[in-house]
Amino acid sequence: MYPPGSHGDMNLSYTSSEAGPSQSDPEYIVVGAGLAGLAAAVTLHRAGREVALLERDDSVGGRVRTDIESGFVLDRGFQVLLTTYPELGRHLDLASLNLRPFIRGANVWDAGRFVELAHPRSSFRGALNALRTGAFTPGDRFRLLKFGVRLGRSKHLLMTPADDCPTGELLERLGFSSHSMMTFWEPLLSGIQLTSSLEGSARLASLILRCLARGPAAVPAEGMQAIPRQMASNLPANVIRLRTEVEAIHGSKLLLTGGEELSARRVVIATEQRTAARLLREEPRSTRSQWHAYFGADEAPNDSRAIHLMAAGQGPCRNLAIMSNVAPEYAPHGKALIVVAGPTTDAEPPLTQVRQQLQSVFGSQTESWQLLKAGVVAEAQPTFVPGTPLVRQQQLGNFLIAGDHQATPSIQGALVSGRVAAHAAIAE
Repeated sequence: MYPPGSHGDMNLSYTSSEAGPSQSDPEYIVVGAGLAGLAAAVTLHRAGREVALLERDDSVGGRVRTDIESGFVLDRGFQVLLTTYPELGRHLDLASLNLRPFIRGANVWDAGRFVELAHPRSSFRGALNALRTGAFTPGDRFRLLKFGVRLGRSKHLLMTPADDCPTGELLERLGFSSHSMMTFWEPLLSGIQLTSSLEGSARLASLILRCLARGPAAVPAEGMQAIPRQMASNLPANVIRLRTEVEAIHGSKLLLTGGEELSARRVVIATEQRTAARLLREEPRSTRSQWHAYFGADEAPNDSRAIHLMAAGQGPCRNLAIMSNVAPEYAPHGKALIVVAGPTTDAEPPLTQVRQQLQSVFGSQTESWQLLKAGVVAEAQPTFVPGTPLVRQQQLGNFLIAGDHQATPSIQGALVSGRVAAHAAIAE
């Protein structure tokens, strides 16, 4: 699913069983050690249940993975943690993650240059710029303030699933100008939801915007895989079986590659949606992919710790971040790390167009930027169309389904789905 790292994954801080049949079948089995699977396994373990967590890869994390290359910390795809996700407190010790926050705001392209717009508590300069920028009309500024107040007070994210609509439709209804849609809303939300424009769910966009308004996005100093590593550390060493792939389901039994069979009182399937559909003999649902590219440089193009938003008319890049400004640990001393990303339907990243776009934005300095890694995260997110419920519970006989495809396409959704599936398994 992901482009492999030439130096492999960061070493895990726990040990795990990688092979050999157990003496007896466990009470509960969780298939997949991504965030949803880890949330399910830890929830079961904390409830005093015997659980085995099976993972086909050589490390936990699923799509949340990190590689180290030449001293650079490279997450697989451009990923951040929204620190105000409601579910985080149930699963993570945020203080121990050594989070490095982005500025609460964004860099927007305004009159041929990037202008940093920020929450007053994050940057006085950014707050002043927000009052001056041409990215928003005076009416846009008033509407943005009013929108933020409504989001903070609403219990239903401004709408129910039945009232949900494309995000662009909601923003037009609220009266935002077409210019703000092009320079701010579209690159922000299409970069997060991996949509081509603003066709994604307005209810999901409202959830994301409310989290961004309440607190910063951040990355752990050691990379995003520190999140699943911390979760895995809450399980006994013999619970996790790496390099253990479920090949098929026969009745109530799991057939592993190599011929071993396992059964349990309840099984939580917490893989990505396509694998879950294959095991359960269902049709896979549609997904969205992200391309990304990491560049190393001798110096950063600016000192901003905000995410840069790039309009669709400029090229394929939607988001750019100077990761070494946010988390100095992401780059060797004296070097800068820049990541660019965007939604895609192709199998390869558009590197030629990316280089052209970066040069048009930052000038000739980009010619010396070294491409460290690039790739496409296929099936990076399940498609979340307007009207989709924020959480679904699916059970087929002995099997419960977890994953962000059962909730929102986010870290929040993965954690919620794992916990919900575990509680359902216990209740049965």
